[in-house]
Amino acid sequence: MQKCYKALEPIEASIKETIQKSEVVHFDESGLRVNGNSQWVHVSSNKTHTHYQVHEKRGQIAMDEIGILPNFKGKAVHDGFKSYNQYECEHYLCNAHHLRELIFVHEQLHQSWAEKMIKFLCKANDLVKQAKLDRKSTLDALEISKFELEFQIIIDSGYKANPEPEIDPNLPKPKGRPKRSKPLNLLLRLDLQRQKVLGFLHDFAVPFDNNLAERDIRMVKLKQKISGSCRSVNGANIFARIRGYISTLKKQGLNILDTLINVFLGNPLFV
Repeated sequence: MQKCYKALEPIEASIKETIQKSEVVHFDESGLRVNGNSQWVHVSSNKTHTHYQVHEKRGQIAMDEIGILPNFKGKAVHDGFKSYNQYECEHYLCNAHHLRELIFVHEQLHQSWAEKMIKFLCKANDLVKQAKLDRKSTLDALEISKFELEFQIIIDSGYKANPEPEIDPNLPKPKGRPKRSKPLNLLLRLDLQRQKVLGFLHDFAVPFDNNLAERDIRMVKLKQKISGSCRSVNGANIFARIRGYISTLKKQGLNILDTLINVFLGNPLFV
């Protein structure tokens, strides 16, 4: 495995460069146990390439050292983790995350605005999918305006159901802002970051969700579920590089076994 790892070093660099120059890139991170300690696996991927990197940090320090985001100028799709926002690219949020949170608010807290927002996001996504099938490059301006108005109406109804917490004037003024409820925090994110939420309506290159990165990170979680953890940092790095190459091969429809044999024979395929 060490031989394969070394042979793939220039290919991994090529994959990183390709991803960095892409129009749209999905980003995610997940915990991994390495030699008994908590580490993070960062994934950066598009439809044809995947890159994994194991790092002891989750946030900006790791992202800077990985080196993809610092010079990325395209469209970044992620779950809203605040470290991503430090980079000067376009940012878009994963609506699959929003749907999961909205389902909780609707089913567990019984707030009707959440159900309306679920239906709204699904309807908007379906419309964009159909427009793409019809080979349209964008929605009509009138259609977009109607959706934005409907979005605002739902947001307004959500605020009515979730007012800001009241501060008792008879008590000492607390430090910081009062703690907000989960529904109100969700509402504020949808409202104040609406361009990142509804980007898929305005630009068909922007995906509705971050499911691509979540699928790519799933193999890491599967490995941890089966083996428990990586025994060493070197072993984790070997796994990440080889797994990124295999994922890239799979996305491009290439024969994985034959291509890996060529790696061991000293003739690796650049992808």
